[in-house]
Amino acid sequence: MFFHLCIALSSLLLSSFASLTSSSTSASLSIYEVLRSHGLPMGLLPKGVTDFIIDDNGRFEVYLDQACNAKFESELHYDRNVSGSLSYGQIGELSGISAQELFLWFPVKGIRVDVCCLQAILAFSLRDSAEL
Repeated sequence: MFFHLCIALSSLLLSSFASLTSSSTSASLSIYEVLRSHGLPMGLLPKGVTDFIIDDNGRFEVYLDQACNAKFESELHYDRNVSGSLSYGQIGELSGISAQELFLWFPVKGIRVDVCCLQAILAFSLRDSAEL
């Protein structure tokens, strides 16, 4: 079963995309600033990040103080450790996040942001990142 969970974000979020720039990361940036510098909303990760590692190829690992859930259109579950491959406007090879659809939980394999028509669409992919 392959499908995308799409979330329409408000125009307030769109205004934050206008000020984004792609830049190299430094040790002084938080993971939220790294997300923003890659064209992604800072709210993709919950509060409670205790540490993170990112390499020059965009592979990252994020460590949360505890597992937690977040509510968008669907319920998302974040494990204590989240990892993936970060590139501008998307995260691939994602692990550590699950989405609830009806009564079942599915691993989220990727996240992509599409901006069009004065609206940002956040797509949580339950497929492999090659299919994003």
